[in-house]
Amino acid sequence: MKNKKYILFILITLIAFFLRFWQLNKFPVGLNWDEVSHGYNAYSLIKTGQDQWSKSWPIFNFRAYGDYPTTLNMYLSMPFIYLFGLNEWTTRIVSALCGFGLVIVSYFLGKELFKDEKKSYLLMLLVALSPWTFFTSRAVFQSTVAQFFLSLGILFLIKATKKINFLLLGIFFTSLSTYAYHNAKIVVPILFFAYAFIFFKEIKENSAKKIKVFLVSLVLIFVLMIPQAINIFNKDAQARSRWVFAINPATINQIETDRNNYQGNSLIAKLKYNKITVFTEIVAKNYLGFINPRILFFDSTQNFQFNIPQTGVLYSVCLPFFYIGLIILILKFFKKEKLPIFIIFWFLIGLIPAVITIGDFPIIRAMTILPLPQIFITYGFFKTIDFFKNKKTKSLFIFLFLLILFFQSFIYFKNYFSDYSKNYSSSWQYGYKEVITYIKNNYDNYDQIIFTKKYGEAHEFVLFYWPWNPKSYQNDPSLNWDFHADWYWVNAFDKFKFVNDWDIKKETNNITSKTLLITSPGNYNKENTNLIKTIYFLDKSPAFDILNTYDQK
Repeated sequence: MKNKKYILFILITLIAFFLRFWQLNKFPVGLNWDEVSHGYNAYSLIKTGQDQWSKSWPIFNFRAYGDYPTTLNMYLSMPFIYLFGLNEWTTRIVSALCGFGLVIVSYFLGKELFKDEKKSYLLMLLVALSPWTFFTSRAVFQSTVAQFFLSLGILFLIKATKKINFLLLGIFFTSLSTYAYHNAKIVVPILFFAYAFIFFKEIKENSAKKIKVFLVSLVLIFVLMIPQAINIFNKDAQARSRWVFAINPATINQIETDRNNYQGNSLIAKLKYNKITVFTEIVAKNYLGFINPRILFFDSTQNFQFNIPQTGVLYSVCLPFFYIGLIILILKFFKKEKLPIFIIFWFLIGLIPAVITIGDFPIIRAMTILPLPQIFITYGFFKTIDFFKNKKTKSLFIFLFLLILFFQSFIYFKNYFSDYSKNYSSSWQYGYKEVITYIKNNYDNYDQIIFTKKYGEAHEFVLFYWPWNPKSYQNDPSLNWDFHADWYWVNAFDKFKFVNDWDIKKETNNITSKTLLITSPGNYNKENTNLIKTIYFLDKSPAFDILNTYDQK
C-alpha cells in the first residue's frame, strides 16, 4: 500500500515537472521585456558587480525601466546564468522551479490541513494542473517566486503550532517572500499578526519549552522585516503602486469629473464622489471578483501575458466544489476551528494587494492566496463524495471527475502549446531575437542602426540577445537616456538609436551614413530605403521590416 502511495506522489511530481520544464525556452514563444530585464541585470551583476544602471548589488529593488521590481528572482537566477550563460532557460528556470516547488509544498500543506493522504494527493494534482499555477510557472513572474516561499513558510508556521522548532523556518521563508514581490510586503506582516493572534496559546505553550528558538525567531523577524518596513516608504518601492493603487492620479481626476458633472446639490456630489466611497467600491468589487464564477472559471484576465484569453484560471469541472469547500471552511470558521480560521484570514489578507488596485482582473497580484482555491476545491469534492453511500457510485463519481479534469487540462495545454502560442506571439514580443540575430551578423556593415520603440524597450532586447558586454554598456559615451512619465527611456548607445515609431520616417529623411533600419511593417520612406527582410509573428502577420538606407544626394 505504501508503494502505491509513493508511485502516485512520483507520478504527480513527474506531471508537474514535465508541464513546467518541457521546452521552457520555447514556450512562451518569446521573452517579454520584464524577462530580459531580469536576465540581463543578473548577467550585468555577474560580470561587473553592478546592474545595467551601474548600481552595485541592489538589495530591495532594481531600477529596470523605472518600475523597480524586487531583486530575489534576479539573484536566484545568477548561479544558472553564471554556469550556463544568458539565455531563455537560465532566465526562466527560477520561476519554473518555484512553480514546481509549489506543487510539492501543496502536498505537505494538504497533510497538515486534511490529515488524509487521498485529499493531499488531489490537492497536489489540482495545483499541478491548474492554469493559475501552470501559466505563471513558465515565464519570469516575481509573484511565482514569492508564492513558493510564502506557502513554504506558511507550511512551517502551521507545523510550528505543534513543534516550535519549525517556527524559525516558517518566519524565514515567509519573510524571504517579501524580497521576491511587492505584494508580499503587504501580506506577510498582516499575516504574521493574524497567525500570532489565532495560535497565541499554542505558540506560548511550545515556546515555554524552547525559549531560545522563540527568541531567535523574533530576532529573525526584526532582521528581515524591519528593513522592508522602512523600504516600503521609499519612492522607488512605490513607483509601480502610484499608478495601480485604487486612489491614483487618474482616479482623482475621475472623482473631480464626476462631481462637476453631477446634476444636483454640490454637497451630495462630494458625499457621493470622494476617495473613501470610490476606494470602498473598488475594494468590494474586487473582492467579489475573486468569488465570481464567470471570472474564476471562464474569463479570468484579458492580459494575454497572464493567461489564455477567455479561459478561467480554474477548470469549470471544479466550480461547484470550490463554493462547497468555501462554505465548509466558513462554517468551520464560525465554529472557531483554528486552522479554518487561519485559512480564511489567509484568503482575505492574501487578496489585499489585488483588491486595493485597479485594472484587469489581477490574478498575478492575487497569487498570494495560492494554493487556497485548490484547497477549497479539495474540501468541497470530498464533502460531496461523502454523500454517496454506495461504494460503486462513489468510485464512478471520482472516475468521472478525474476524467473531465484531465480532459479539460488536455484541452488547455493543447491550446497553450499550439493556438495560443501562434495567435498571441506578439504579446510575448516575438521577433526581437530574430531581428537581433540579423543585426549581430551584419553589424560591421553599418555606421548606425535605427530601431523602432513600437513593441517595447528595444534596447533591452539588444543587450540580452547579443549579449552586450555590461561594462561597455555602462561606460558607453554614446549612452543616452532620459526620465519622463515615471519611466527611464534609453534613446541611444553604441551605433544604436531607438526612435518612436511615429518619428521613423522623419528620422530617416536625410540619411548621410550607411544605416540599418528596423521598423514596424511599411513604416519607412520608400525613396531612400531597400527592404531586406520582414520578420513575422507566428500567426504570419508582419512584425518588423529590416531595411538599409542610402543617401539620396
